[in-house]
Amino acid sequence: MRFTLALVSALLALPSLFAQSAPKLDSASVTWIRRGTTQHITLKGDALIGISEVLVTGTGMRAVSVAPTSPTVTLEGDAGGLSSAPINSAQSITLQCVVSPEAALGSRELRVASPNGVSNPLIFQLSDLVELADPKTNTNRSNAFLIPLPAAVSGVISANTESDFFRFKAPAGKTLIFDLQANRNGSPLDANLILRSADGKELQRSEDAHGLDPFIEFTPAADGEFLLELHDLRFQGGGDYRYRLVAGNVPYLESLFPFGGKRGGSVELQWAGKNLEGVETLPVQIAPGAALGRQEVRARTPQGSSNPASFEVGDLDESAEAEPNNTPDQAQSLTWPRVVNGRIGAEKDVDVFRFKATANQKWVIEVKARSLGSRLDALLTLSDTNGAVLQRNDDASGPDARIEFDAKKDIEYRVALRDLTHRGGDRFGYRMSFQAPDVAADFNVRTTGGRFRVARGGSVAVRCEVDRRNGFDGLIRIEPEGLPPGVWAPPLILGPSTSIGWWVISANADAPLGYTPLKASASGDHSGKAVVHAVQFSELAWLTVLPAVPFDLSVAPNSLLAEQNTNTVLEVRINRRDNFNGEVRILAEPLPGVTIPAVTLAPGQTRAQLPLQVAQNAETGLRPVMVRAEATVQGQSVSTHLTAPVSLTVQPIPLFLTAMLPGSPFFRTDPVRLSAVALPDGTQSEANQTQFVVKVERRGLTGEIQLHLENLPKGVQAQVPFILTNKTEAIIQLKVSQQAEIGKEHSFQVVASATHQDRIWRQKTQPILLTLTAQESEAPKTTAKTADRPATEKAQP
Repeated sequence: MRFTLALVSALLALPSLFAQSAPKLDSASVTWIRRGTTQHITLKGDALIGISEVLVTGTGMRAVSVAPTSPTVTLEGDAGGLSSAPINSAQSITLQCVVSPEAALGSRELRVASPNGVSNPLIFQLSDLVELADPKTNTNRSNAFLIPLPAAVSGVISANTESDFFRFKAPAGKTLIFDLQANRNGSPLDANLILRSADGKELQRSEDAHGLDPFIEFTPAADGEFLLELHDLRFQGGGDYRYRLVAGNVPYLESLFPFGGKRGGSVELQWAGKNLEGVETLPVQIAPGAALGRQEVRARTPQGSSNPASFEVGDLDESAEAEPNNTPDQAQSLTWPRVVNGRIGAEKDVDVFRFKATANQKWVIEVKARSLGSRLDALLTLSDTNGAVLQRNDDASGPDARIEFDAKKDIEYRVALRDLTHRGGDRFGYRMSFQAPDVAADFNVRTTGGRFRVARGGSVAVRCEVDRRNGFDGLIRIEPEGLPPGVWAPPLILGPSTSIGWWVISANADAPLGYTPLKASASGDHSGKAVVHAVQFSELAWLTVLPAVPFDLSVAPNSLLAEQNTNTVLEVRINRRDNFNGEVRILAEPLPGVTIPAVTLAPGQTRAQLPLQVAQNAETGLRPVMVRAEATVQGQSVSTHLTAPVSLTVQPIPLFLTAMLPGSPFFRTDPVRLSAVALPDGTQSEANQTQFVVKVERRGLTGEIQLHLENLPKGVQAQVPFILTNKTEAIIQLKVSQQAEIGKEHSFQVVASATHQDRIWRQKTQPILLTLTAQESEAPKTTAKTADRPATEKAQP
């Protein structure tokens, strides 16, 4: 077991470093490396100071950090006072990577480690080509980048309307391939690749040869220089529009057949492609101990290695599809379990097989084609001897087909396989298995993380999720394998009805600092048979022991009882040490159906209440609540977990009540909004009336439910009926009088009461918001009048 005590003395001498962040990797200057070479790689990220080790998976590649080189360009001002600032070494690190000539091609995960932890992985690929980087200055023909063939170029279409140009020299008669890899590797680039002569004349163009990726095959008629132009079909670009262009007289696999074989046996491998030295078949021996499952294979020629293809190693007997078998009368007879390797060899070809079950049991027929690189979009049809279709499937797992059925003893069945759109050809191969489904009671345990840090004297919690299969209902025991000295983790026992648990790892106050790989096993028993599996971490797992944090966390009680649709609280206590007086944030790890808002303890505060809000549909039974405390100490975030989760038992409620507007088809939990006009008593109008519906979801309660309104505003009259036995709703009508307070929004709730199992249950709806307005006043009517004139006034002539 490896345990690294890196820079421990430095950490003890510099307490301000004890809580720094773990290293984080964002990007690398290159991601493809040629085997047999040594080169410098720059990594970008955060917290990259004090890297003590570079961790690489697999064999044949190693790396060490090297001191950064001084910049070749500096700054000088004529008035002085200006100088070049040092590069932020926390955000960049340079590695020297050495790849052995014998290293297997394929991917490697690279991480960096410091006393503060282990970083996330970056993926590197090993190749046997010269690996070049796009110089970023080749955005027009006159600056086309010269590629010495064969080679691979990695680049980015970094801006809209950008094109990248390349030039190469090639002799007459040699077949060259140009394989642009982008979209199939997750890039948004929808590439358009154009081959031109030296004077710019278009010779070939490709867009969607492999999905959205182009591919060009070219044999020059004469020696010469040629151009390649690459751009996005929509003329878009950006930092993530990455690509890799493989160019030259290199081997290229277009198809492989069969797609697999039985270990301990041999197959005659047939392939087709480019630059394969005229070899069309190759005998392959599969070792008895070969790993089961899928692996990448490549054709190797004096020009190098080809692109990878998939090959599957199995342990079932295997047969080859035999023509003619296109009709039910020609159906090929099979015994099972077995695997059939075949091809839909031409348009409208159908492969038909017949078989007879030897017992009443379930059987699975599964086709693997597209997932192994075939062009076949399989359509699988199961029928009886009379031709009646029993099942048909074309997309059980992506474009591959699968049928599971109950076979009857001594009954003959037929299965027909064809392409969904009646295509066919040499590249329409398949691998079809006939076998009983896996019915053994089993389980697996997985985690949601892979890099864990525990402080001396503290704890870290690992969330474990259980997937039980085929009736496995026993206890599951999760325990560590080879923890370092001073670190301990009690076994986590998960009961039959438990799907989530928290496995807690703690460190003694004197546990050695450093990082180590973390492994754990999960074991159980079913019908007297032991079942043991490794715990599946989300990535290669590491545990780092850090210096102690200046506080401890505890809660009370350690178990809670709460019903659905209710609230409860946990009492939290922080024990402060080492003169720490800062804020401490208390959080609960996410728990479906239970909302637990975070709380913050102010400087000097040691106690708080953590609220738990249990939803009306929260899963009932025992639920683990894991709480952690975190704070900022000397500018860095530190945290610790409880040493054991709080046991929350959620009990079911026999009814759930909600309010909604008439005609709403769904249960609602958001506030219901109503409005009405306040009118004088005795007024007959719809304006001062409104209504809403109260609905109940019965969860065992069958009897009558009484309703009443809580906080109904003054001046509002309500007609409140019961919800009758076995009924699920009632309509409540409101009438607003002139005595009601207008100009504001009133809030009230409906309270339900019912007796169930000798207990009175009460439930409230969500708030009902009622806005009351005044009656609109009518405008006064006026009549123009002539003022009376005095009696003495005489009319003017």
